[in-house]
Amino acid sequence: MKILTKEEEDAHYRAVLRGGTVGTVVGLVGGTAALLAASKRVPTIKNLTLPMKAFLVTSSGTFLGIIVADHSSRSFEASQHHEHAFLGEREARLRKEELATMSTTDRMWEFIRKEKYKIMTVSWAASMIAAWAMVSRNTALTKGQKIVQARVYAQGLTLAVMCGTAAMEISDQRRGKGLLDKMKEKQAQTKQAKQKERYQGEELWKDMVEAEEERLKEKDAQKRKMEQKQ
Repeated sequence: MKILTKEEEDAHYRAVLRGGTVGTVVGLVGGTAALLAASKRVPTIKNLTLPMKAFLVTSSGTFLGIIVADHSSRSFEASQHHEHAFLGEREARLRKEELATMSTTDRMWEFIRKEKYKIMTVSWAASMIAAWAMVSRNTALTKGQKIVQARVYAQGLTLAVMCGTAAMEISDQRRGKGLLDKMKEKQAQTKQAKQKERYQGEELWKDMVEAEEERLKEKDAQKRKMEQKQ
């Protein structure tokens, strides 16, 4: 396992900062453009208060900034670990083979489990817009009352999504696939690699052999499974 030097840490910081800045700027520009376009066609958006419009625009910038910064961090890490490309390709291949044997429903649930936190974030933003759209139709309420009512509805919808996400995370933890389990496993692997390797990539050939053996075992297991079904 490679230990980052001070120069590499600084380069990683600059890559994340650059990605986050670009994502935030693009999100702010896109959010502003979308808000202006929607204000011309949708009366509900046009009648929003200035704080609500500012919230929608800044939320777009923040959301996109976080995503691009995360992608920049992953891209930098990948560029510094070329020797692990084989393992990444092997995992992608096994994942593709596994998905090929799953039904459409299982694929959908697997996607939801994998992207549950992104779905929760998008659902929160969508619930705010949907709640305001529903409440704005009530002409008996003032703008202040509509904002409060929309916030209550949005919080209820967000809470429901969070409960579903928490249920999935608990289920994953019971199977040893939760977010905390992955972090612990990664830390254990890093610690073990630091203890074993005298130089970068010393144990890589063992990982490659084990990966190929596991791939062959998975292939044989799938072949026997198909034969049993026939």
